[in-house]
Amino acid sequence: MSETSATATDEQVTIYTAYEIDFMLGLRDTENGRITREQVGLRRAPEAAQEFVTAAVTSGLRARGKVERSDDGQWLLGEEGQVVATALTAADRWLGMALAEGEAMRMAFIIKANEAIIMLTQDELDSFVVTALPSSDEVPTSVSDIVLAFLEEGNERTVSLRRTDLDAPNDPVPLMFHAEPDGSWKLGHLPLDDDGILGVSDVTAEGIAEATRALWADGISQAPASV
Repeated sequence: MSETSATATDEQVTIYTAYEIDFMLGLRDTENGRITREQVGLRRAPEAAQEFVTAAVTSGLRARGKVERSDDGQWLLGEEGQVVATALTAADRWLGMALAEGEAMRMAFIIKANEAIIMLTQDELDSFVVTALPSSDEVPTSVSDIVLAFLEEGNERTVSLRRTDLDAPNDPVPLMFHAEPDGSWKLGHLPLDDDGILGVSDVTAEGIAEATRALWADGISQAPASV
């Protein structure tokens, strides 16, 4: 895949490894950035290997034209990297998405920082495609399109969504869609039952779109009839 610039307006993509994303998060230490690291599930290199990993990461980024070294020895991100790093370190809302079929799972994360929106889509085990989305209003459509396309490809597939907000980082709002063996679709939603299990309701394609919009826009997870 060719490398292209990801900005807030052109919806083009680029690829960063998990270590490269972690490096960008480390350039500006913020509480938002620490939550982003946790939400995406980034793991730092072991202490003994951090110097080697950092050298490899910066070398790779420099070779790709993503960073340069200032006269005083500081690493400076290029325009693309600044957009991505700003979103990662100033994020105020996160939407995690897991697409599962049997033992196979693919992850994606939508990260909002004020008006900037980026999506990290797992490309390989240790890398992500980074896509800029034009606006927050387009997130529900983008997500529901992914959900519908995935569920329509086969039965016994599950899509799990989790919205997290800066003002309640330890209280994520879950939502789940599942394609049953008979081809019907189910929605898993709040409230939890006495065993901590999501409630289950039937859902249509239109219901998926509306439930996704309610989750992203309002932080609501509930049965379609009351969404």
